[in-house]
Amino acid sequence: MDVNYVKVEDKSELLKDASRYRSVVGSLLYLSVVARPDIANSVCILGRKFAAPTEQDWVAVKRVMRYLKGTISCSLRLGGEDSQALLGFSDADWAGDLTTRRSTSGFVFMFSGGTISWASRGQASVTLSSMEAEYIALSEACQEVAWLRQLLSDFGEHQKEATIIREDNQGCIAFVETERVNRRSKHIDTRQKFVQELCLSGQIALQYCPTDQMAADILTKPLGPQKHNRFCIMLSLE
Repeated sequence: MDVNYVKVEDKSELLKDASRYRSVVGSLLYLSVVARPDIANSVCILGRKFAAPTEQDWVAVKRVMRYLKGTISCSLRLGGEDSQALLGFSDADWAGDLTTRRSTSGFVFMFSGGTISWASRGQASVTLSSMEAEYIALSEACQEVAWLRQLLSDFGEHQKEATIIREDNQGCIAFVETERVNRRSKHIDTRQKFVQELCLSGQIALQYCPTDQMAADILTKPLGPQKHNRFCIMLSLE
């Protein structure tokens, strides 16, 4: 997706027939959920325009379709590494939606070197800081990791060690580790306790990750071609 798509005010005309737009985006949504994490954020953004899509939105849809046509041979590589440890990445784009000023959460989990779970979704409420946006994304990732650990256990792949979740916001990591709640963070205290309990129980361990190595970055906002391709490789999309 064009990196300026979410930053430029849309002044184009409404589509006369919105049903075609909804049908195509619905098909892209299915594909992004089952096989192509690289288009998950684009589909998330396009899905916000279901009610009243414009000509500019339709151009963006066709851009995604052309990208898929050009990368039709790409597929997820599952497995390939000896390590059976679950590894996660969590990220957020603060106030990326210029209309609602809501942030976008993104997370991805890898097992044995292959991507097995990912999501890109708008957050339910407006956040007041980038740390808060990152923390809400982290709490959503923790819900996913609790389910994945149980699922792997049912398959006989017991996760004996804590699942590492990589996070690129050091303020967010410090917030989880602190016991102090101030006026700027008391409204997210419940989420804090949830993540803290998972840390204390040994189910997860937070680890700082530089932004240029954050695989979940591709799930939070449109990126330029070079960054997009680099993160696709990190997601084992070959």
